[in-house]
Amino acid sequence: MTSPTDKKQSKGKVVESKPVKVKIICAIIELFANLPDFIGRLFAWLFAQSSKLFKTRGYRTSLTNLEICLPELELKQRKVLAIKSLKHTGRLFFEASKIWRKCQGERYIDNVFGDEAVKACLAQGKGVLFTGSHIGNWEVALYYLGSNYKFHCMYRPPRQQEMDEVISGGRCQNSTAMVRGDSRGVMHLIKILKAGEVAAVLSDQEPGRGAGVFVPFCGKNALTMTLVQKIQQKSGAELFEVAAIKNAEGLYDIHLKPVKIVQDIDEFEYATEVNKHLEQTIRRYPEQYQWSYKRFKTTEDGGPNPYR
Repeated sequence: MTSPTDKKQSKGKVVESKPVKVKIICAIIELFANLPDFIGRLFAWLFAQSSKLFKTRGYRTSLTNLEICLPELELKQRKVLAIKSLKHTGRLFFEASKIWRKCQGERYIDNVFGDEAVKACLAQGKGVLFTGSHIGNWEVALYYLGSNYKFHCMYRPPRQQEMDEVISGGRCQNSTAMVRGDSRGVMHLIKILKAGEVAAVLSDQEPGRGAGVFVPFCGKNALTMTLVQKIQQKSGAELFEVAAIKNAEGLYDIHLKPVKIVQDIDEFEYATEVNKHLEQTIRRYPEQYQWSYKRFKTTEDGGPNPYR
């Protein structure tokens, strides 16, 4: 039984100490890190097919999201896209293991687009705030940013207490510094951005109800964080979107795209514009988006969420 001291609250969720479970996860990560690439491709295929066969939560969630976001597709097309997305997710487990344990992020990077604009901002003494979504390979994107800039990434601590060290250790192999998504972390990001450094906040994560607004995302209102705007307003940083997108050669192209939004507009307008930019990337590479993420879990009217 877990003692009261082994639990703590984090944004309304209980964070528990589960050392045995974490040891198993770490063993799997270590195993994946040492396996050849063809095993990773096989694992991804098995992961996707078993998700469909057993109608897992990830598969069901993917179909629900695709029905909401891409209603123009027929059911058969949505099922095919769900499998492609889950297969891509399966590869992410394998690739992240090699990055975390073997520091092999560089081997996955092919082309880089838009870095000149980022360097120009930094040369002027301006900080650069990156945002993005659950698309491509977020770990490859973080590895690139941490290898090329003095980089700070905001994150939400995992529910398993011991996994915090595993994840942070895997990502902090270069100049990357992980920053908790609390008030102290926000102040830290504002400070380093004012100093002309680089930070990132993944903005398609669902915030707490009091920390976001409901605006359109892929055709349906979704609770969207206002944190990106607040950080940009208080730091004066330039906003960019970052995505590591898999190309035809099986490697990732890093896309660094300026996001031009007036900082002081209404928070609903700002959040809407951020979502529009993310949606453009998602619609361009729908098979690489993590449709298994419950993006619409919190409903505007307080009713039941659409995931069954």
